[in-house]
Amino acid sequence: MKRVIALFAAVLIAALAGCSTSEEKAASPAPRASSLPSAHGAQPPAPTETARPVPPYHESAEAAQPFPRLMPPERYRDYPHIERVYRIAHRIPGVLAQQPCYCWCNKFGHGSLLDCYASDHGAG
Repeated sequence: MKRVIALFAAVLIAALAGCSTSEEKAASPAPRASSLPSAHGAQPPAPTETARPVPPYHESAEAAQPFPRLMPPERYRDYPHIERVYRIAHRIPGVLAQQPCYCWCNKFGHGSLLDCYASDHGAG
């Protein structure tokens, strides 16, 4: 029973600590329109800094066909985490083909994240 009371007291204190008085609410400035979520169909505010380009990826799994031949997971038997990642790559090649790789390996011919698992690149 003491634990229940202590838990209730802790929850009550946490809830009260998060509340603010009406004076504090009145003193806080209203959020700027740009920081509010956009209404359905409204355009989001323009970014203030230059957006970084997204590396290449395929629009669909079908567009990535034929998939590259992936490295066998057993190759990484001495590295269980890496072996597991390569096993997953074998199970979901269509998903990985639709993901960009942000290590910018497109500089040497990769067209999506899937290509990283056709070599030791995905292990690095």
